[in-house]
Amino acid sequence: MIRLIALILLLPLSFSELEAQIYRLPPPDTLSGNYFGTSVAIDGTRAVIGATGEDACGSNSGAAFVYEIDESGEWVQAAHLIPKDCREGYFFGKSVALERDRILISAYRTFVNRSISNAVYVFEKGDEGWKQTARLTSPDNDKTGPFGSSLAMDKDRILITSAGDAAGATMNGVGFIFEKNRRGKWKVTASLIAGLSPRAGVMGTASALDGDRVAIVGSTYSRDEPGILYVFDFDNDDQTWYQTGAVRGIRDFLISVDVSGENVIVGEGKSGTDRSGRARIFTEVDGIWTTVATLTPSVPYAYGGFGSNVSINGSVALVSGFDEQLELDINVDQVVYVFISESGVWTQRRIIDMGQTAFGRAIDIKDGLAVIGQPLDSSPGQAYVVRINHP
Repeated sequence: MIRLIALILLLPLSFSELEAQIYRLPPPDTLSGNYFGTSVAIDGTRAVIGATGEDACGSNSGAAFVYEIDESGEWVQAAHLIPKDCREGYFFGKSVALERDRILISAYRTFVNRSISNAVYVFEKGDEGWKQTARLTSPDNDKTGPFGSSLAMDKDRILITSAGDAAGATMNGVGFIFEKNRRGKWKVTASLIAGLSPRAGVMGTASALDGDRVAIVGSTYSRDEPGILYVFDFDNDDQTWYQTGAVRGIRDFLISVDVSGENVIVGEGKSGTDRSGRARIFTEVDGIWTTVATLTPSVPYAYGGFGSNVSINGSVALVSGFDEQLELDINVDQVVYVFISESGVWTQRRIIDMGQTAFGRAIDIKDGLAVIGQPLDSSPGQAYVVRINHP
C-alpha cells in the first residue's frame, strides 16, 4: 500500500510530474465558508468544482469554477460560472457534471421556495468561452420533491432526480431523463419511477448514469432501516427504460452510488456491527443484480464512515472513509481509499490522505485522473487532482 504524503503540496506540481501523483488546484479566493469542493467532476484535462457558499451575487448564491491545463502543463482557473439569474441563497454548485465542452450545475435547496425554484443549468464552451445555454426545471412542478437532488450526464443524455418526501416517506422522487431534440432543445424523454413504496427507501437521493444504464438510490433516512438501490436500463429496440433491479438492504443514511459499464458501486457507511462501513459492487448475473465484490478498508474503524462517497471508472474505484479515530467515537481524518481490479479481484492499493476531516466529501474519477473536494466552513475549501497509476 502506498500512502500519498501531504508534504508534496508545499511545492506547485505540474501535470507532467506524474511521480508526485497529486496536485492542489489553486483556490479561487482565501475566504472561509465558501464550501469550495462541495461537488467535483473531471474529464480529460478539465475539472469543475462547485462552491455553494461563494457570495458571487449575495450570501450563499454559489458558483462553480472550471480548471484546465495550460500550455506550461499547470492547472489554472479557466472560468468562473454563475447562472444568469444568480441570487442570494441559491446554493448554486450543489452538484456538477462534466463531459467535454458541457457542464451541468445544480442550484438546490431542500425546501423549495416557490418564488425561487431549484434548477439545473447547462453551460457549453464555444469560441467566446463558457455560456449558459439552458435552464432545466422540474417537469412536475416539484410534486415529487425538490428538483435537482442529483444529476449525471452522458453525451446528449442528462439524468436529474427529485428528492421525494424525506420527512414523511409519502412519495418517492423521480429520475427525469432529458435529451436534446432535433432543434437542440432539452426535453424530458422519460420519467424513471420506483417500483416499491417509499417506505423501502425514498428514491432520488443520489444517482449515476453510464450509457443506457441508470442507478438511483433511496434512503429511509433512518439509522436502523436500510435503503435501496434501483437500476434502470434502456431498451434500444422499443426505446423504453425498464427497471431491471431493486436491491434492498443498503445501509447508509445518505447513500452514494456510481456506475461504470457493467458495474454499479454503492457506499454503505453504516454497514457492519461496528458501523465501520463498506462499499459493494453489483453486476447483473442471469438477470439478477448480484454482489461481485465487497470493499472494506485494510484497517476498519468503528463508526468509520467507509463508503460515505464512492466513484468508479473501469478498473479503479475510490471510496471515502475515516482512517484515524480519537476516543469518544470522534473521527478526525477522512481519506480516500483506492481500489484496483485485476482479473475481477478488487484490492486496496493506496490511501490518499491530506489530514483533513472534510477531505473526500466529493470525488470523481475518469481515465486514471481523480478529483477530490474538501469543502470547509472555518477555512477556505480545497480541491485536488490525483493521478492514479496502476498496471
